Amino acid sequence: MREIYIFLSFLFTISLSAQQERKQITGKITSDSISVENVHIINVTSRKGTISDENGIFYLFVKERDTLVFSDIQFTTKKVIIQNNHIKNQSLDVKLEPYINQLDEVVVDRSKITGGVNASTLNLPNAGKEPLNKLERNLNHYSQASLPLVILGTLLGNAGGIDNIYNIVSGNRKRDQTLKRLLEEDKLNAFHQEEVALIRAYFTDSFFTETLLIPKDEITFFITVCIPKNIISLFNQKRYLDITDIFLTECKKYPQAE
Repeated sequence: MREIYIFLSFLFTISLSAQQERKQITGKITSDSISVENVHIINVTSRKGTISDENGIFYLFVKERDTLVFSDIQFTTKKVIIQNNHIKNQSLDVKLEPYINQLDEVVVDRSKITGGVNASTLNLPNAGKEPLNKLERNLNHYSQASLPLVILGTLLGNAGGIDNIYNIVSGNRKRDQTLKRLLEEDKLNAFHQEEVALIRAYFTDSFFTETLLIPKDEITFFITVCIPKNIISLFNQKRYLDITDIFLTECKKYPQAE
């Protein structure tokens, strides 16, 4: 018991000593003399972070030569290296510049609408439904039963039995099912592209290239790789620090970041 107490005391002393190396400073973030809230502040050196409050105030433990990165979707990312006077005064004032994102010109080509008789005018039950493509027609045609059941049904005289056996044995059914799954994954990735773009804009490219060391042309792919880590849900909940922790962890596994 005494040995455990000594060991725990030793760990506490190490932790306290490490904490004492850094001192807490109070910072204030403004833009055009207006306080800015919800700015993401990361101490890249210590890998700790925080977020500014409604008055633009934040608190963070730092030491001289620590690098702080300030990012927000509406402002240009700013990097600040802690100096001795910041430690001495225990304060830091940061001014952010508004981020101006110039969008490319978008041209919308309205499709021509022709008149005539169609399913809607005839009040048919399938009016307005998209026609099935070849893959969907195949999947609807294939029997979903196992091979023994398909053979049994064929022996009992069920229609299409021979075709069903051929599609299973030849691998057609499995191939088309795999293709459908891949297409659905592509659709899901396309659906997430808007959210991926918002996440990229919030953290800014410099955060990915300078802090995470992700090549600029691979930022979108890196964020997409992190989607299974629930970053989209966390982003919608404004849990930016949790996303940062995920990025810091996943970038170490990313080959291009080495």
